[in-house]
Amino acid sequence: MDYTIVMYQYPLGTHLTHETVKKLKNIKPHFICFPEYFFVNKKLGNHTQTQHNQALQLKRMQILSKELDAVVIGGTMPELNGNVLHNTTFVFHSGNMLGFYRKQNLFFAEEGKITPGNTHVIFNAYGVRFSVLICADVFKDDNFIALKELGAQIIFIPTFSLMRNETVEEKFKRDNDIFVRGAQLANAILVKVCGVKSDYKNFLQARSLIASPEGILYRVEPHQEDRSMLIVNTISI
Repeated sequence: MDYTIVMYQYPLGTHLTHETVKKLKNIKPHFICFPEYFFVNKKLGNHTQTQHNQALQLKRMQILSKELDAVVIGGTMPELNGNVLHNTTFVFHSGNMLGFYRKQNLFFAEEGKITPGNTHVIFNAYGVRFSVLICADVFKDDNFIALKELGAQIIFIPTFSLMRNETVEEKFKRDNDIFVRGAQLANAILVKVCGVKSDYKNFLQARSLIASPEGILYRVEPHQEDRSMLIVNTISI
């Protein structure tokens, strides 16, 4: 069966406009995935959270999933859990929370601020088993192997991608070495979604892509790495 996926390649901490929501309603996606640290309050920053802001961000995801009648993979946000802070993806379907996944492998800037998770999660919608990894989780083969054992068919990967001084050939080689290889290990389709650089985070490159065990199915072109885009793709499961 074919499933429509929207990859929301936009700057972090921004709000969806009414015009964008209208476009999304016309697209009628099954899934929409946001970048890592998309649902943040820029005044608080990436590694701080309040209970009030957390509730507001979750409400944004819930309402969007209901309006679109779709699955929202909410990028990530800082999650207060008692006295600790996680980097967490919340997943909603048509206004209902399906659950959440906490990043397990931290980026150096998160160490000492973010507490890693320790559990993989499988979600179900439209008869599809899907899961989430977050950014640096892709550097651990065990994560892909664990999701294969759990039967994931699609793995969404909200990502915070730092700008690098590298050639196009080096970029594409890295895509194959990490994401095509990861798709092979997991025997699943990988959907990586990145944020665009902005005044808030001016050191990002948006290298969103879709990979299967057979190869790259889609990726933004090098000249599109600074471009805000609603990327629409259809995948078959």
